[in-house]
Amino acid sequence: MSGRSEVAALPSSAALRAFLLGGVTPVGLSDILRAFDRPIRDKARLKAILHTMALDGSLLDLPAGRLKTSIGLPETARARITHIRPDGTPCGILADDPTATPVVLNTRAPDLHLPLPGDLVLARLRPACGARRREARAERVLARTGESLAFSRALGENGAPVERLWACNPQIAGTFALATPEQHALPEPGEVVLATLRSMPDGTLAVDTPTPYGRADTAGMASALSLLTHAIPTRFSAAAEQEAARGAAQAAALHNQPAPADRHDLRALPLVTLDDETAQDYDDAIWAEPTDTGFHLVIAIADVSHYVPAGSALDEEARLRGTSVYLPDQTIPMLPLDLSANACSLLPGQDRLCLFADILITHDGHMQDGTIRRGIMRSAARLSYRDAQSALDGKALPPAHPIHTLPATLLQTLMAASSALNNDATKRNAMRLDEDAWVVTFHPDGQPAAFLPRERLATHDLVASFMIAANTLAARIAYKNRLAVPFRVHPAPTATQPRPAARYSAVAGRHNGLGLPLYTHFTSPIRRYADLLVHRAISAWCMEQNPRQEGTPSVACAPPWEQDHALVSHLNFTERRAGKSVQDCQNRLAAAFLVPDIGQNVNIHATTTTRHGLCVRLTKTGTPSLLPWSAFPDCARMNDDSPYGGIAARYTPLIQNGALPVAVLLATCPARGVSVLASHTHAR
Repeated sequence: MSGRSEVAALPSSAALRAFLLGGVTPVGLSDILRAFDRPIRDKARLKAILHTMALDGSLLDLPAGRLKTSIGLPETARARITHIRPDGTPCGILADDPTATPVVLNTRAPDLHLPLPGDLVLARLRPACGARRREARAERVLARTGESLAFSRALGENGAPVERLWACNPQIAGTFALATPEQHALPEPGEVVLATLRSMPDGTLAVDTPTPYGRADTAGMASALSLLTHAIPTRFSAAAEQEAARGAAQAAALHNQPAPADRHDLRALPLVTLDDETAQDYDDAIWAEPTDTGFHLVIAIADVSHYVPAGSALDEEARLRGTSVYLPDQTIPMLPLDLSANACSLLPGQDRLCLFADILITHDGHMQDGTIRRGIMRSAARLSYRDAQSALDGKALPPAHPIHTLPATLLQTLMAASSALNNDATKRNAMRLDEDAWVVTFHPDGQPAAFLPRERLATHDLVASFMIAANTLAARIAYKNRLAVPFRVHPAPTATQPRPAARYSAVAGRHNGLGLPLYTHFTSPIRRYADLLVHRAISAWCMEQNPRQEGTPSVACAPPWEQDHALVSHLNFTERRAGKSVQDCQNRLAAAFLVPDIGQNVNIHATTTTRHGLCVRLTKTGTPSLLPWSAFPDCARMNDDSPYGGIAARYTPLIQNGALPVAVLLATCPARGVSVLASHTHAR
């Protein structure tokens, strides 16, 4: 033993991490030294190694409780930046925390760039002090959304441009001066520049090296700014495009060929797709027939997993995006068009690989039996929601319409089965979430022409009920067979979270919104990476054994299995990012659309109150805005449902939530998507 290097003999960081990931039993310093046959005197040096590993993020993915708290290591976690305060403080949420605990990054490591919204940061947490919000120090950026930001001239409270800039990303609050005003001039109102934020000697942030980007009111700029500010990828790698082209060739070669030996042939079944008129990616096709006890349903879903294997270039691109993004004037697909609009899309008359849910339900909509199999199918017709609704309402469609090629009673049977499923949903107290969605129409020059509430038809509910049934069956199969899939959970409301959002989870849990003990996403693998992951797991299971019906299990006895918590966190982030980018784009389009109304009274709908003002929606566009309390200088008292009621009550008027007051539109900023409002009785 003499001559041995004691330092070199200690396990490396990689060896320690592999050891810690390989078990779930709590271990301390003595346990680790014993496992590596090291003497007890190495405790201090081992703790120093673990301390360094904690601060560089090497211990983030350990099973919960794997290291004993008595070791005294710093508490670190991934933090996803959601917004920047006016004083420049980054704020966010703990990315791997199912409750999405808020975090404020009061300090950051020396020479660390300012974390921006969307960035994933390694945060060193301060001890919890009872409050739900945690304070932390940013140690390093784990994933960067980008460096360049878009800026435009800021507007004052009266709607007039001021001699400062604000970020086009509404998640970055405050205004900024130019870092070098002697070298760069402020952009003209309506102009957008690309720049970076630079820390000044006095601790403030300033806009550095601005370069022109274009005018905010030009056609296509609203989408371009939304994609830029949220760092959404818009181009695929050459390798991914090549893989997609090969997939398209494989799909074309399937046409009119015998069914693969490991797949059920559904091509004689008149499966039909129902989508919006503008849709290009058709994930699902449905069919139903009556039985003595209820209905027999077949729900075929495009087998994207066949063309996007794990670890491929396509898989990397799809994982990075997480979801397709449907902006008002363009779609950013999760997969290249060779797949999303061709090989994986259930085009009418084309042979396509699929996974299909084969389900029996009662007349009351209860699922009696069901399984999922691998198949090959051929869509009999592509119908729009509107045309299918017209047919159900007895309206005549043109003789050449594809609906006339379908069995005469198919649509009525589909609707009857949907009614049964919806009756069952009513019995379990499923919430009906009416979509507050708006459709933007455009002039030929690309400028917004109108904002219209999205029409909700019975055929929308028809398809939704079938998809919920297939997703529920997929969740049951995954749970019973311990498949590592992301489940979809919706927590019950609490005092701190009265309106919790549905999210992906590595652990099975209840979906309270739908009233279901288990749920997952299975029916949209062309546009959601979560569904693709579920397809891979279930497709592999299908090939291993003959599926059989699983009963609904009790979530309380969920078996443990390995899950990728970081991936689940990423899926939740990309879902939120897509939703925010769409809303931001609509806000920018609304700001451009409302320019002719500047100086006029506009109708608004009060939604809620905050310490800063009254949150409203413009009834003409359906987009949100803020009526600041400074707009009501002579009023006091109000019905405030924010946590800052004591502050707001001293400055705010008595306006009930849900009221329809009138405001004056002082100005709009298409670059940031802002509409500046004032009370019509106090507008200056």
